[in-house]
Amino acid sequence: MLSSETSQRRSVLFLIDVEPDARKTCGGSGGWEGSQKALGLLQDFRRQLEDQTRARVEFNWFLRADPQIRKTWGKTDQVADACPQLLGMIADQGDCCGIHPHLWRWNERRGEWFNDLNDPEWTAECLHTSIEAFRGIFHRRPEACRFGDRWLNQHAVDLMQASGIRYDLTIEPGLPDEAIFDDPHATGRLPDYRGTPREPYQPSPDNFMVPAHGQANHGSLWMVPLTTTPPVWRLMRRPPYLLKASRPPNLSLRSGYVLPHLRTQLDLVTDVPLTMVVRSGDLAKGHFLGNFLQTTRQFVKHPALPGCEFTSPATAVARWRVSR
Repeated sequence: MLSSETSQRRSVLFLIDVEPDARKTCGGSGGWEGSQKALGLLQDFRRQLEDQTRARVEFNWFLRADPQIRKTWGKTDQVADACPQLLGMIADQGDCCGIHPHLWRWNERRGEWFNDLNDPEWTAECLHTSIEAFRGIFHRRPEACRFGDRWLNQHAVDLMQASGIRYDLTIEPGLPDEAIFDDPHATGRLPDYRGTPREPYQPSPDNFMVPAHGQANHGSLWMVPLTTTPPVWRLMRRPPYLLKASRPPNLSLRSGYVLPHLRTQLDLVTDVPLTMVVRSGDLAKGHFLGNFLQTTRQFVKHPALPGCEFTSPATAVARWRVSR
């Protein structure tokens, strides 16, 4: 049960995709410098949030442990070697941890990576490889998942349900269908999320973008969308080149639009969780690191933070259900 004091706080979900620096990885002893740098920065961020909220701050880590990691480093659980202090941090802080599978696949003929988005067997392999690696590290199965590049389809959602995933945090409402920006050989496009809900929901069995009707199923999957911006006019890489669409709440992106959006969200009186994200590997790059530092320095000063609780998907969904 949630206490009356806790239930009055707004849930904030801070998601951290723990990934190598490069998206198209290559073998070697390094490649995780951004994630290693991120750990200290994120602990500083946590301490500042705890000072402001006067409460324990829980982060949510989503680990890469899929076939791309296995092919590049020879093992799916490379994150445990690359960032050994992370595992202790998760245990000491009581943080939530889940998986972050990408669908990168190696093309032997071209000698390069591509996203295989249309092969159901490959989707299953990427998910199940990640689950098994997670179980090898933590001796339990993950309950939370975020697919890479905001990609999902119905088959992936069905697989998550069957695999015991309780919380998916992939959907970015208001973002359009589009090509993966750095992959001309991808076998599909990213989903059109412009009609998806902006609050937690349990998906319809036939369409994961639509809430199920009737009573919630306690053992079923919950979709917890990211808190994207309201739709704005955006330049696109393809026709029609100008489209009204949302932007993601990614703390490594330009602070000029991320920070005002987060401030506006904190000003709201609402039970909808505030869900934001950062990719650890991005912090190896100066401009992304600068954006992250600029945004977080100002974010921790917001006067609404004492009314927030940085928590896990399970707690956020439980609070959300109480508020209905």
